[in-house]
Amino acid sequence: MPTIAPGSDWDINRCIISAGYSWCEVLGKCVRLWETACQYPTNCLTWNDGCNMCQLVEGDAEHGMALGACTEMYCFAQQMPYCAVQAPEMVIDPMPPVINPFLGSGH
Repeated sequence: MPTIAPGSDWDINRCIISAGYSWCEVLGKCVRLWETACQYPTNCLTWNDGCNMCQLVEGDAEHGMALGACTEMYCFAQQMPYCAVQAPEMVIDPMPPVINPFLGSGH
């Protein structure tokens, strides 16, 4: 029986299976699932799948973000997917609201 050297078993997407890589359609690359989650970034509002722009919406707890509305363009060549618009970071105002002790309840 022939032995296969580690790293010589590539799949159709050029991922090396014996090294633990599998194809992630979302990210458009080979990933090790214990190192990189194969899901959309949580801080991304608009996702480009390599051809079309899509809105990301909150999905279930297991899968994180999910695709919402997408443009449906035909592309001759698929590019690398990327986050087109990131969500702004939440800014918490450190100042508490000002309460005026001279204003009563209006009675």
